[in-house]
Amino acid sequence: MKRLLLVTVFYLLIHNILQSQQLPSWSSYYEVGFIWNPALTAKWNTMETSITHRRDWMGFDDSPETSTISVQLPFISATHTRSAVGAYLEQDKVGPYRKLELAFSYAYGFSPSFLGKYDDVLSLGIKANFGQYSYDPSSLIFFDQSRLGIDLPEVAGDKSISPNLGLGIFYNSVSDFYQYEKSHYYAGISLNHIVPLKSTELKYQTGDFGALGNITNKPHVSVHLGYRVIPYKFRWKRGSVFFYEPNLMLIYGFSKAIHVMGNMRFESVDKYWASAGAATSGEIYLQAGLIFDKHSFLSALVREGALRLGVKMDYHLGNFGRYAGIGYEFYGAYVWSVE
Repeated sequence: MKRLLLVTVFYLLIHNILQSQQLPSWSSYYEVGFIWNPALTAKWNTMETSITHRRDWMGFDDSPETSTISVQLPFISATHTRSAVGAYLEQDKVGPYRKLELAFSYAYGFSPSFLGKYDDVLSLGIKANFGQYSYDPSSLIFFDQSRLGIDLPEVAGDKSISPNLGLGIFYNSVSDFYQYEKSHYYAGISLNHIVPLKSTELKYQTGDFGALGNITNKPHVSVHLGYRVIPYKFRWKRGSVFFYEPNLMLIYGFSKAIHVMGNMRFESVDKYWASAGAATSGEIYLQAGLIFDKHSFLSALVREGALRLGVKMDYHLGNFGRYAGIGYEFYGAYVWSVE
């Protein structure tokens, strides 16, 4: 019974960590937001292939790490992106827990002409994802495992593939052709993990205890809104365009968890960007990035596209941050227009 109690404690600990890992970092949401809202697939009229790598709580061994590689492809009409497809591969590691997910998204956009606007766009998106989950507690490290009284390799998780669905809506008050020319507002809402399927089952492999329980992906809703301010006198001056963009994101998990993130971003178009934000989890962060286009010293490499490279550093306020340390995230993308 003591051995079963210890294994149960490990399961509950990992389960709580995984629930927090389902919540995205704001900077990743901004750059590759279609991972959480499929209606954001190729939201501007550009193709993009990108990679991200994020690590939290560097003060801990085997702290959470997430890596993604993605591609987005728009299909342009005369006035806006008519439709778009995207795909991504994601690997998520939290101690002994591993997730590998492949997903495909599709978005369709049209102009609803809300409030008399002639160039606004409403996009509807759908995503199908396939995840493989595994749990290997043999990778857990203890200061004195000889006193633990349990053989951790006796606990395992299955490696079955779990399919799921996501839906999203995104409204932009201007066409994607005017992303740097008109101030505009936007809002989106998405529902992910619509089907609360079991992702993996933890089993105690000796004795008669059977399964300890399941780790399940629970549905959650994401709401995302913001306003891009482009100072009028700079809108038509080549090389001088910049914008400010405050934005907010709220995530509600069906387990009654609520997570809110706020962000302020400044970008000098085709040159650099910087942002700062905070979340109700206690996280604060700074992010900065450089943009290399055909007018930069990398013109021979990027040609008609642009290379975007960014890095983020975050820290949790309070006593937890003293032990967890800082986290970081890297973002790299090659973007090119298909107009």
